[in-house]
Amino acid sequence: MKINEKTKWNGVYDVVVLGFGGAGGTAARFAAENGAQVLLVDAAPYGHEGGNTRYSAQHVAMAHDRKKIAEYYEQLAAPYNFDQKTMAVYLDGFVNMPQYFKKYFGIDPFIWSRDNQPGDHLAKKKNLCEYPEYRGSETFDFALVHNQDFDAELWKVIRAQVVKNAANIDVWLNSKAEHLLQDEATGEIAGVIINRNKKQYYIHARKGVIVATGGFENNEQMQQDYLHVTKLTPLGTLYNKGDGIKMTAEVGAKMWHMSNYESLGIVPSYVIAEGENERGRQVSGWQNVKSGAIFAVADDGTRFMREDAKFRHGHIAEHGDYLLPHAYDNAWLVFDNQQYQKFVLEQKQGKLKYGKFFDKVVSAGSLAELAQKMNVPTANLENTVSQFNEFATNGKDMEFGRAPESMTSFDLKDDVHAVKLAPAVLNTQGGPEHDELARVLDVNNQPIKRLYTAGELGGMCVNRYQGGGNLAECLIFGKIAGENAAKLEPIEDSINLTKKLPRINDLLDGEKDDQIELGQNQFLGSSEAGIGGRILVRVTYFDNEIKKIEVLENHETEGIGAVAIDRIPQEMVSNNSTNVDAVSGASTTTNALKEAVNAAIKKAQNSSKGE
Repeated sequence: MKINEKTKWNGVYDVVVLGFGGAGGTAARFAAENGAQVLLVDAAPYGHEGGNTRYSAQHVAMAHDRKKIAEYYEQLAAPYNFDQKTMAVYLDGFVNMPQYFKKYFGIDPFIWSRDNQPGDHLAKKKNLCEYPEYRGSETFDFALVHNQDFDAELWKVIRAQVVKNAANIDVWLNSKAEHLLQDEATGEIAGVIINRNKKQYYIHARKGVIVATGGFENNEQMQQDYLHVTKLTPLGTLYNKGDGIKMTAEVGAKMWHMSNYESLGIVPSYVIAEGENERGRQVSGWQNVKSGAIFAVADDGTRFMREDAKFRHGHIAEHGDYLLPHAYDNAWLVFDNQQYQKFVLEQKQGKLKYGKFFDKVVSAGSLAELAQKMNVPTANLENTVSQFNEFATNGKDMEFGRAPESMTSFDLKDDVHAVKLAPAVLNTQGGPEHDELARVLDVNNQPIKRLYTAGELGGMCVNRYQGGGNLAECLIFGKIAGENAAKLEPIEDSINLTKKLPRINDLLDGEKDDQIELGQNQFLGSSEAGIGGRILVRVTYFDNEIKKIEVLENHETEGIGAVAIDRIPQEMVSNNSTNVDAVSGASTTTNALKEAVNAAIKKAQNSSKGE
C-alpha cells in the first residue's frame, strides 16, 4: 500500500521483522545487536511461534571444502539457472557454519561425520548427502546443537537469543502482518500494517523491514495456483499461509522457485489424511505400511508408486531424475486382514506411533464393498489386488520394482481394509527473489529500498533439495538481513504519530508464573527441554506422595506429543514416581515432563524441611 506524509502512524521502530521462525528470530537478534530497536511479529500465538524451524530435524547444512560444495550444488540446481553471487554467499556460509555456531551461539557444534557415535539419538543415514552420486557430495555434512535431532534444540537456541536481546526487541505474537507500506514518492518501504486483537496498527520502520514469514504450506489456493495440486497437508507449522508472498507482490517483488516444494511421508510424499487445518504425522521407518499385503492406490483404484522406494524429501527415482509422486486427491493404503493384525500387534506392544490409526481404518467384507467406501472403481481395485498377488507370487513387481521380500499376497477370505492418504508438504521454496545482501528484488532485478527477506520465503533451492539447506539459509541470510537493515541510515522525515504504543513482549509475558494460583501443597515445576520449549506443571504433593499433576503449559507437537502429555502424568500419579516408561516416539516430551515434575517435587520436599 502507498503512504505519504499524511499517513498516521501508531508506532515507530528502526527495524520490523515479520515472522518469528529461524530466519526471523536470527534477523531480529542481529538487527538488535547492531543497535536497532526491533519489532518482531508473528501470526502464531504464544507457544506456537517458531515456524518450520521448530518442527524440523535441526540439521544445519555445512561443508568442509568450498570448491566441492559448489560443484555439488551446481548439479542439484541443474538444468536451471541460479544467481552466482547469491549462491556464493550461501555456500560460503556452509563452510563457515562451525565458526558461526561457536561465535554466535557459544556452542561447539556436533558435526555429524566427526562426532556421531552409536547410541546418539539421531536419524539413521546411509549417506549424509541426499545425492551421493553427484560430484563433490562427499564434502557435505551437518552441524547440530548436540547429538540429538527432532527436538527443536536449534530453535530454542535462536529463541533464547531473542529473549537475551529483549531490551531492544519487542515481540508481538498472534499478530498478522497484512500489508507493506511503500512511500509513494521514493518507493521505499516505510512500514507495515499489522492486525493485532482485531485492530490495525500502522507501524513505521525507520530503517527497514525484513520479511521472513515462510512459505505457503497451509494455503490451498496458492498450492493450486503455483503447484498445480488441489491441497497438501502441512507437516510443519500451520501458520505459513503465504502472507509474505502477497505482501511483497503488492510492492512489486519478483518471485522465484514458486513451483518447488519438499515432502516426506509414511510412503513417498504421503501421510495419513487428517482433518481440516491439522498437521500431518510423519512417522519414519514404519515398515508395516510398505511391506506385506499392502499397497497404495490413487483416485482410479490402481497403484501409482513403489511404496518402499527410498525417497529424497519425498522425491523418488523416475526415469533418471527424482520427482515427487503426483498429488492425488483420493489416495489410499489398501491391505488385508493379516496386515491389519500386524498393526494390532504394534498397538499391543506399544509400538504404534500413530495413535489414531484404527480410527482411520475403513473395513469391508469384500473388495467390491471396500471400493465403494473408498469411492474408486471396483473393477480396478480387484484387478490391482489380483496383479499385486501375481507379482508377490512370482517374486517380481513388474510395474514399479518393489522389493520382492516386501510383497505378500492378499488373503481375501477375510475382511479387507483401507486408510485414506493425503499428499504432504514439508515446506515450499518459492517467494520474493533476494540478492547476496538479502535485499528483495523487483521485476527489473533492482533492490526494493529498505526491504529484505530470509529463510524459506524465496529460498535458495532451485531444483533438487539437500536436507539442512533451509535451516542454513535461515542462519546465513537472517544474519545478513538483520545486520544490513540495522546499518541503514534512518528515514528522517517527520511522521504523524498518533500515540506512542507501550512496549510489548508477548514472549516474556507468556512466561510469567506469578499469576498462577497455588493451593496448599501445590508446587510449580518447569522444563525447557520439550520439543516446543517450556513445559509447566502444577504438582500436588504431600506425605511423600504425588497426588495430582496438572500440565499448565506445553507446546508439544500434535499427535504423539499430545499422547505423552495426557498419559505420562497419569502414570506418574499411579506409580507415585517419575520413573515411568517413555511414550514410543515421544521420548523428548516424556523426559521434559519428568524434569518438570521432579523440579516441583524438589520444591515440595524443600518446603517440608523449611528451606
